[in-house]
Amino acid sequence: MDHTMKLSTLLLSSAALLVAGAAYAADLPAKKAAPAAAPTGCAAFGAGYIAVPGGDTCLKISGYVRSNNTYTSNQPRGSASYSLGGAYGLQFDVANQTESGAVKSTIFIENNATTDANVSFAGFTGGRFDGPFDIGGGYNHSGDNMQNHVNGLKYSAPIGATTLTFAAISSEDNNLGTTVASRPDLIAFAETSVGAFTADLGLASHEVIAATGSGQGYAGMVKLKYDAGVASFFGYAAYANGATKYLYDGSGRNAVNPNTTYVTNDSSPDGSNLATGNFYAGEIDVPVGKNDSIGLYGENLKITQDVNSYSLTQYAVSLKHTIAKGLWIRPEIFSDKENGNTTNGAYIRIERDF
Repeated sequence: MDHTMKLSTLLLSSAALLVAGAAYAADLPAKKAAPAAAPTGCAAFGAGYIAVPGGDTCLKISGYVRSNNTYTSNQPRGSASYSLGGAYGLQFDVANQTESGAVKSTIFIENNATTDANVSFAGFTGGRFDGPFDIGGGYNHSGDNMQNHVNGLKYSAPIGATTLTFAAISSEDNNLGTTVASRPDLIAFAETSVGAFTADLGLASHEVIAATGSGQGYAGMVKLKYDAGVASFFGYAAYANGATKYLYDGSGRNAVNPNTTYVTNDSSPDGSNLATGNFYAGEIDVPVGKNDSIGLYGENLKITQDVNSYSLTQYAVSLKHTIAKGLWIRPEIFSDKENGNTTNGAYIRIERDF
């Protein structure tokens, strides 16, 4: 009996100690989880990098293959209304971790003979890369070839949520190619991202060298992006005075060049009467279900030099359907009005990204 009472007393005491211990532990501050270890090896450069056997080089391969097909109305007799074609792009990103920091190189090849090759280290990038004035739109007809590739040297530095970029690039000249600027174009660029909102500001200085004279040109732009979840919004605006290539190079326009009827130079032959112009573009994408989105796009380009002028207005509506991961199709209808001449058409793109 005494043994039973002693055992009961011991069990009750142990239970009381456990309850008291649990209550005391509940009052203690929760122990913080150990911080996640920083990525090492190729993972430190981002997703998609793999180690190259036999060394410390990391490699990422990406690109696209697409089918581009267009129908355009109101074509003059003898001109094709239909355009059937394809395109591809292949990009190689190579990275190494050295005692002095990360060294990266990029080679990007497209079937239209566009090749970007550059090397970057400690914020500096030299070679050929996308220009800061690249509109960055994504639509089929209006967004085809929306890359403003430039040759130069740039330096980028993050400051909080903002990244500042300063660059010297080959002159973006638009005087029929008969003369070139004696110095590179200078660019200052800032990009700020806060949550779902991104804002870009850019300024460019361009030396106008005409047949018998010269002048000083410049261009500026602002680009805004916002993803509201239920829809995403994009806006772009640029102004140029004697630097008109910054208006349409990034928009994929090829109408304002020596190979077409409409030519608007940066200036008069003596470097005076600098051309002025503006470019506006905007798009809205609205997801519809899991695999579809409806897009609306519009743009307007206007350039005036002395008595010469060029104008282009374009609208487009598209439906993008994702068939599988990395594979999508987008039919689009569009309307263009170029210097008073209107053309309408349809476009369909099938693309495989990898």
